[in-house]
Amino acid sequence: MTEKSPSEQEPDLGSRQRERRRLELARRPLVVIDRLDDLVHYLVAALLLVIAGIVLYRTVDHLIASRHSFTTQITNGINDVLLVVIVMELLRTVVGHLESSEFQLRPFLIIGIISAVRRILSIGIQLSLVSGETASAFRRAQIELGVEAAVVLALVVGLVLVSRPGVVSRE
Repeated sequence: MTEKSPSEQEPDLGSRQRERRRLELARRPLVVIDRLDDLVHYLVAALLLVIAGIVLYRTVDHLIASRHSFTTQITNGINDVLLVVIVMELLRTVVGHLESSEFQLRPFLIIGIISAVRRILSIGIQLSLVSGETASAFRRAQIELGVEAAVVLALVVGLVLVSRPGVVSRE
């Protein structure tokens, strides 16, 4: 095997350096976009924390200052607290994305379950508070309860399937 002279090796070294430089320049916009993506996710996380704090503060304030019936106050309080839980699950999803940069399915299933249960509770409480509903309004509420229950069931089945051993979890 013949060895290359130093003058023959230099062009190879120079072409590798040029190729490396070309690849670095091509990747530079991707790095900027990736950093901007992270920045937006951090801003969204901060905003979600602020929203959760405001909703929690207003929930406590309404529970203390409200002049509605006890049942209405408790219903609104539970509804608002569940909203805070939903916002915090969204925050957890954003933080999980910042940690792993992967899409996470489980938190969205949990958010969907909490949202559907929240709606079921709201409908149930509305039905118990309102005594003079028409038959069509009652039937509409019953259908909505059935649909929400089916949504909860479907989301729970999805959560169980995603949580099974052997399924790659992206949490």
